[in-house]
Amino acid sequence: MRAAIAVLLLFAWAIPARAAELTLDTVFTKEPPWGRMIDRVSWSPDGKRFLYVRQSQDPDEPLALMLYDVAGGTPVVWLKANALGVKPPTPEVAGWSFDGARVALLAGGGLYVARLDDARPQKIDDDVDDAIWSPRSNAIAFAHNADLYVATLRAHPIIARITHGGVPNDLLNGTLDWVYPEELGIEHGFRWSPDGKRIAYLAMDQRRVTNFPIVDFLTVNNVVESSRYPLAGEPNPGVALHVVDVGSGADRVVYDAARRDEYIANFDWTGPAGALTAEILDRPQRSMWVDLWPSDGTAAVTAYRQTSRTWVDVQPLPHWLPDGRSIWLLDRGPTAGMFLRSRDGTLRKLTGSYRVTDFYGVARDGTIYIRAAYPTRRDRSLLAISLGPSTSSGQGVHNLAPSPGWHDGAFAPNFAHFVDTYSRLNDPPQAELVTTASGAGTTLAPENAALKAELLAVRMLEVPSGYGPLDATMLEPPGFDPSKRYPVVIYVYGGPDAPTTADSFPGLYGQLLAREGIIVFSIDGPASQVDSDAHVRLLFHNFGPGSLLGQEIGERYLATLPYVDPARIGIWGWSFGGYLTCYAMTHSRLFKAGAAVAPVTDWHFYDTIYTERYMGLPKDNPASYARSSVLNAAGSLNGPLLIQHGTSDNNVHMANTMQLIQRFILAHESRVLFYPYPRKTHSISGLPQRRSVYAHMLNFWKNML
Repeated sequence: MRAAIAVLLLFAWAIPARAAELTLDTVFTKEPPWGRMIDRVSWSPDGKRFLYVRQSQDPDEPLALMLYDVAGGTPVVWLKANALGVKPPTPEVAGWSFDGARVALLAGGGLYVARLDDARPQKIDDDVDDAIWSPRSNAIAFAHNADLYVATLRAHPIIARITHGGVPNDLLNGTLDWVYPEELGIEHGFRWSPDGKRIAYLAMDQRRVTNFPIVDFLTVNNVVESSRYPLAGEPNPGVALHVVDVGSGADRVVYDAARRDEYIANFDWTGPAGALTAEILDRPQRSMWVDLWPSDGTAAVTAYRQTSRTWVDVQPLPHWLPDGRSIWLLDRGPTAGMFLRSRDGTLRKLTGSYRVTDFYGVARDGTIYIRAAYPTRRDRSLLAISLGPSTSSGQGVHNLAPSPGWHDGAFAPNFAHFVDTYSRLNDPPQAELVTTASGAGTTLAPENAALKAELLAVRMLEVPSGYGPLDATMLEPPGFDPSKRYPVVIYVYGGPDAPTTADSFPGLYGQLLAREGIIVFSIDGPASQVDSDAHVRLLFHNFGPGSLLGQEIGERYLATLPYVDPARIGIWGWSFGGYLTCYAMTHSRLFKAGAAVAPVTDWHFYDTIYTERYMGLPKDNPASYARSSVLNAAGSLNGPLLIQHGTSDNNVHMANTMQLIQRFILAHESRVLFYPYPRKTHSISGLPQRRSVYAHMLNFWKNML
């Protein structure tokens, strides 16, 4: 489960040219009012050009693939919208060939290859899940029907099957299941060796994993699809790391994680001299180690091991320098941040006390590029760290995007340029192309100054607590009169290390609420802040009470303000925020009403990796699961509750909401409103659906507060 739902919401909100015209109908349109942001940036290997699309608020709108030449400074349409005539209509760039001459595209399940100088795609195969270019640029490997294939590219591609025994949904070779990408962040189930002769891949045996039904209610005869989903405490997929020789087909198991029910959290040929590297986690996720398999075939070496009494977070694979030293991004706690590891294993910290959130890579000159909560925990900045002999503990750090706020970088492979998309609480998104060495920028998507002028200002504030100051934001109605008493709606996420009060554009649902005379408030509890490891660990075996803690602190703070009516405070959230909303409405007397979207209602119903990382195994911690359950407290509902959920949600299954509704029925509770969204998944995407979600919430708050 990820806090990224907040980002999903950001790009679903829009406002018209003038605030007086702000309505649901003008909010949910294809064209964002700040213009179409730069999205899906894919750089050429030489860093001289990149492909991208201009965002739409309609996921079904066909978008053209644009090509931007850095030297020329002008974008051109490289592939017209809906050029392939498939759904979804906008292709994904699977990658550039290493020589930069061709581009692989995935669209409608099909794999296509197009020359850069001739955007007429050649179809390679159907039903393709993933594709990666060979380092030699003459072939492309792809996953099809649960096995791996290699297409040698000629006038008529020659396709060879290189793994065998794959069975869709059961036995996967190089194809990933649902939970690994979602909770471990793995993007690819296979990787080419640097010489293009071998492919490392994950083999996943899912036959013991729960086969969860997803029902399509919009057909005359309802259709049921099944999706493997490992529920907390139940069997995980059995995973093994293999290497197959592309020429001979010889296949060997490098590491069998299934023997001890472990996770292979990351793998690639990134070790010294091209050694295969894998990051392995035990099932409780309290121990992580990095193993290396040298290219000369000698025995595996454990390069690093880290343990914790609570949990260890997944980290990027280390980067090895030519001289044998390596760069590591390590977990929270005593060893947290970017480190230079010498050949003898000694660690030297390169970053300061701030949290490093992303590791982009290392340039040829040894400069390290990262994203961090810097200079404050509300900011996200793009930093370069010079790897000099005296660089340590934050010395030698250069802020590449020094303006305060939330920056997200898409760096060229050579790090000479990057696309910087950024915003602030009161500044709509904008994007520019930045030259790394000079800091000079070229505007790609300008800030909409007229829109900015019409926004009601969001205030940053801090709320005192026994855990130190907690970050919060507040948006007041137009014509705010401190002598009056206003209702408040609190927006919450509440998950571990997942703030909602950062200095980034929060979207405009709050603007709609404020114009209805409602104060909009958000506060990050101690466990949602990014700079205190001890506070994040408050959620260990303690999801419910630990996450509710911050929201109750916020509510009590609001109740002290003379312009807040403490009898009219509501709370809403999506995903983990939906869970916390339901939990607050059944475990606290402080909130008058709640609105939950796609909520977890009991952690027995969520996946193994995320849930067990924080809550442990259900059989070992039954009291923790019971204490954090909404179901067990359904008879204690404190006020009206609105629940909205997609019927095809394969992340937080509809079973969560159905179980809770059943408990409400048995408790004779009639203050619950429920809206299902047919065929919609966790994000409930689509303009009509998004309008419906927010229309229901807007009417709910007007009626209840």
